[in-house]
Amino acid sequence: MTSLPVEDRMLIHDLISRYSRGLDTQRRAEFLGVFWEDGVLDSSLAGGEFAGHTGIAEWYDRVHSEAEFAPFLWGQHRPANVIIEPVAADTAHVWCQFALITRLDGAPRIAAYGEYEDTVTKRGGEWRFARRVIRIAADAAAPTSA
Repeated sequence: MTSLPVEDRMLIHDLISRYSRGLDTQRRAEFLGVFWEDGVLDSSLAGGEFAGHTGIAEWYDRVHSEAEFAPFLWGQHRPANVIIEPVAADTAHVWCQFALITRLDGAPRIAAYGEYEDTVTKRGGEWRFARRVIRIAADAAAPTSA
């Protein structure tokens, strides 16, 4: 297996954190900036695949404006158990779990949890998402019986 320098691993962790901050604090430009212009966001929330900054911006705007996504706004994404598997010096597969903590019914609650599966690439010394897949295992807006 190819290995990545510690500095690259730290930059990938930072990328994951900037994604969360951009999403959680409504910093749209920061959020879009973690994806390459030709990046893809595949989301089980707001269903489907969104390509390029235009498509990803459409997803972001929808999640931040439609009433059905209100339980997810102003929350805090908590990524955990990050596993970085290098593919090449400039490409890695990243997997991690997440919990989204937000206020529901006036109290802090877990609004959703699931996992991310990413392909990140390094171009010009910078790591960004080439592809991010969001899989929500459960969410408070649409509880499951299981």
